Amino acid sequence: MSGWRWNQMVDWRRMMRFAPIRSVLTWRGALFLLAFLLIAGPSRAASHRFWLAAQHDFGKKQGFYLNFENTAEGSDPCRLPTLKLILGVADGKNWRFITATPAWQFDKHYAVKAVIARVNAELWLDGRRLEVSPGGFASFDGPLSADEVPGWANGPAEYEVHQGDLKLQTAGDKPVTVPLLQAGTLPEGLALFDRRPMPVSVKWHSRVNTSFTIETSFRLAKEPNIHDFVPIIDAFGQCRYADWPGKVKSDEDLKAAALDEEKRLKTLAPAQDEDAYGGSLAAAWKLPGSGYYQAAERNGYWWLISPDGHPCFYRGVCSAPAATWETTPVTGRESLFQWLPPRDGAFSAAWRRNAWGGEGATDYCAFQACNLIRRDGAQWQDQSGIRAERRVKAFGFVGLGKWGDLASLPNLPVLHLAGVPLLVDHPDVFDPVVQGQITISLRKSIEPRRNDPLVIGWSIGNEYEEIIKPAEIAGILKKESSVPAKRSLVDYALKSLYNGSISHFTTAWGARARTAQELYAAPLSAPKDDVEALRRFYEESYYDLLYRTVKTIDPHHLYLGCWIVPGWWENEEDWRLTAAHCDVVGYDRYAPQFTDELLSRLVKASNKPILCGEFSYPEHYHGARGYGRYDAAWAESEADAGDDYGRWTEAASTNPYCVGINWFEYRDQPLTGRGPGRGPDLIYGEHYAFGIVDISDRPKWDLVERMRKANLQTTARRLAATAAGASPDTHAAPLGP
Repeated sequence: MSGWRWNQMVDWRRMMRFAPIRSVLTWRGALFLLAFLLIAGPSRAASHRFWLAAQHDFGKKQGFYLNFENTAEGSDPCRLPTLKLILGVADGKNWRFITATPAWQFDKHYAVKAVIARVNAELWLDGRRLEVSPGGFASFDGPLSADEVPGWANGPAEYEVHQGDLKLQTAGDKPVTVPLLQAGTLPEGLALFDRRPMPVSVKWHSRVNTSFTIETSFRLAKEPNIHDFVPIIDAFGQCRYADWPGKVKSDEDLKAAALDEEKRLKTLAPAQDEDAYGGSLAAAWKLPGSGYYQAAERNGYWWLISPDGHPCFYRGVCSAPAATWETTPVTGRESLFQWLPPRDGAFSAAWRRNAWGGEGATDYCAFQACNLIRRDGAQWQDQSGIRAERRVKAFGFVGLGKWGDLASLPNLPVLHLAGVPLLVDHPDVFDPVVQGQITISLRKSIEPRRNDPLVIGWSIGNEYEEIIKPAEIAGILKKESSVPAKRSLVDYALKSLYNGSISHFTTAWGARARTAQELYAAPLSAPKDDVEALRRFYEESYYDLLYRTVKTIDPHHLYLGCWIVPGWWENEEDWRLTAAHCDVVGYDRYAPQFTDELLSRLVKASNKPILCGEFSYPEHYHGARGYGRYDAAWAESEADAGDDYGRWTEAASTNPYCVGINWFEYRDQPLTGRGPGRGPDLIYGEHYAFGIVDISDRPKWDLVERMRKANLQTTARRLAATAAGASPDTHAAPLGP
């Protein structure tokens, strides 16, 4: 990925993935709400770790790590006196540890060294050997990570670790120095937004029978207090401590940018060789137009077929125009903002109460709405939609992705089962009454657009929230006998897992029952393997019901499932079950590359077209604008993000199964986070520069010009790949269950 420094690469496999919350409560919304509640809980322990150098597989008992570890009870931050310096060394059978807790001092520079040999390991601090640990060493042949706070142990702390360059030396070899970014290069008020270091990962081999040394330095600095820097956010939603060419400093800057954009857009005509739905007019072949998007395979390549019958490789943008979404919570931290809009009059639409639900009264503000009002006056909402439509076409996109709100462009509606009761986390799909409620809910959403050719296809729910979890099965098995889902799970287990033998069933489950009726009535606890079998049974029943219901209501449009995220599931079977019950597999993926071995294998096995609902490379700007670094996939600059987009689209457009991609998202998130949240903290939720336009509603020209170039090449590239395919056959995918 662009933006990486010499001999450094982000170790994506070790990083925890926190992808975006949606404009409805998706799994990410639930995840952040859960994290918020857990952190606020009085008995929750905070954990904070910092990897000075780590090259290991903990479960396999291989490798070593040199790190800091600390914990604190409740919501208290980790304290300096309890900070432990630890050297862990594995021999293939066990781990052993050297632990030191000196009387640490703030702003003192320390030098640390670890020596690992064939028969022992040593830990040194400031030239003094602290301890020797006798024992062997089993190397781990993976990347060596440094200067990293892992996402799973990023609890609050009263200190920060500022690490110096890392020196690695194997006996008999020349030392290797790994340069690290030094802290303190940003103004403190700006650095508040992302206190984590920039993690690095290098290729280095620690040989088993030869000693090697790891040396580095560090300084422990006090965690700054945000109240010493308020106000932090200016009237335009930008950081007061940041400055860069083009930063908005007045209403006149907004209006000047609009005039400049108008000149640029006049030179960026939409694609001339596509129909109104993105279908190629230059292709040498077409199918009879059905009036709806179809999926078809030609010469081993899947395509979307436009309603007019032309082959289409879809390019979309999520969440447009987002004039009043996303919002940032204000209640409890009003002092962060240099200016807040009036709550009545022209700016009243920028405010929202309890944007994420919850108890109490939490006010949220949309600074982008304030900027739109300043620039466009009373017509700001209409103008935001007109501009969004014009931009999408000018930048080479076909239309919108998920969460869009422009009826004039092709789009991917995401449906939800409004008004349908949940049994645990999902409806009881075995209950005829609930099945009827699902039909009523979906009919209300689908019927108004049942004949709309701009609907690419329907989907229900989003990502991890639509995966059935083992805890749900455990919860259902505790319920009373009148619950249809419990009866169905018991019946399935009895028939499919135990061949109808109640005695075998009760022995395995530790249950007391002589009949199926007694099993229905008993609170049951299933073995782990049986829970997984029941989870798959419930999930397949759920997906099957949704698919059949949608296709009964609307047999013409495609169905894309629930936007599964490869790797964010219970196991691979979730992909297979999803793919079995949709026309096109809709999925989301935030990663440096378009695909990997896992995804390629699953896609090939399911042999269905795929459509990527979300991907992105949000800019970090070296931290100079206050946006967070999105660990799953990011770029340093807008030009880097555009180049990454070009590589992704090239890979996608030449993949035999992919029929389209969608960039997340149209507009940058608020610097102080999109929530949910309430209180004094600087950031609640995400604060990433995902957008193709910024908080002041200005296009990121270095990004979108590269996007346009890539977008306008995708269909021709895929047509060329298709023409070189294996067979002349073209057939549309059958629709319906």
